[in-house]
Amino acid sequence: MNIKLFRSIRSISISLFIIGLAACTGTATPKPISTSSLAPTSTSISPTAATVPTSTSISPTAATVPTAASTAAPIVLSTSDASGGTEALYLDDRSDAAAVIRSLFNAIDRREYVRAYSYWEDTPQRLGFDQFQSGYQNTAAVQVTIGTVGGDSGAGQFHSTVPVSLLSKMIGGAEQTYAGCYLLHLSQPGIQGTLPFQALGIQSDDIQPVTGSPNTNDLLAHACDQLAPGTPPLPATPTYAPDDVSSLRYLDDRSDAAELLRSFFNAINRHEYVRAYSDWDNTSSLPGLDQFQVGYSNTQSIDLTIGSVTSEGTAGSIYYRVPAGLIAHTTDGGTQTYIGCYILRQPEPGIQTEPPFTPIGIDSANVLQVSNAADVTALLTQACTG
Repeated sequence: MNIKLFRSIRSISISLFIIGLAACTGTATPKPISTSSLAPTSTSISPTAATVPTSTSISPTAATVPTAASTAAPIVLSTSDASGGTEALYLDDRSDAAAVIRSLFNAIDRREYVRAYSYWEDTPQRLGFDQFQSGYQNTAAVQVTIGTVGGDSGAGQFHSTVPVSLLSKMIGGAEQTYAGCYLLHLSQPGIQGTLPFQALGIQSDDIQPVTGSPNTNDLLAHACDQLAPGTPPLPATPTYAPDDVSSLRYLDDRSDAAELLRSFFNAINRHEYVRAYSDWDNTSSLPGLDQFQVGYSNTQSIDLTIGSVTSEGTAGSIYYRVPAGLIAHTTDGGTQTYIGCYILRQPEPGIQTEPPFTPIGIDSANVLQVSNAADVTALLTQACTG
């Protein structure tokens, strides 16, 4: 299909599975100033036969609650160099318990304390924000070693334990080792019926300084003995392709624009509509949550293909254009193909000084239906132009 024909395709009143997106057509969007190296990637809703077991991936339990991965050996994560600062790659991932802990210390190393604070549930045990932030003022970087993640679930609630060994590097050059355990909690996303969505978060911790030179494996083996004794380790789970948005996995990742869009369609495919709705930064053009959910009642699954992402920074925010190809599989066995351009907005994390933290979110979208025989890859190159 040539571009002239593509542009002539009428903007339809898309069935409610995507009505919130169609309502955003005509929204002014910034022009891109740079292009990421993200090449077009295709997502298949069905798992491939090449799925291989790994100890660091996530899959839903029988109750469709995401599990944090257990690890056969400790994972060592150095989220920035010894000088600290903003050199660390941005990580904002709540797909599993270990990812939350990595994201926490990534935020600390990047001095994004409002984001770091957001990984904690709002409980009476949580420190006030000022006290939390002041506790890290002399920290240059933290090397995190994560041990075997444990977990259990019941009555729609999922708890997981993350044993850690932390090597804290101070601005003056001193170092201090800590060991302990984080307890994380998630209400099953599929049964959360009201906003705001409560993502996987830290409920409590027990972190203590360590003296001498103890064995790291020994520290990790007993790190959760006080906070959550007897929590069984989680089994290893299969790995998935990075762009897989199928209902078989749980993906709640806001590390970049492409990951956020994948997480949105993963939530739709898993029927976690409160989570999907919360992925929008600007909900003024969306129907209400109830109508939004009803709009997907005839949707079996959605395949997603993402093109090359472009971005522009302006007035304390970064805007991203994400070309997307969508193939909707309906409950009656039909398919519909769409091409769209999603605009995502990310307020600069480093200049957010007071909670609550505002992560990247979908600002608007322009989606057109095309022929099921259309060349989606070719159309993606034009999806965000004009």
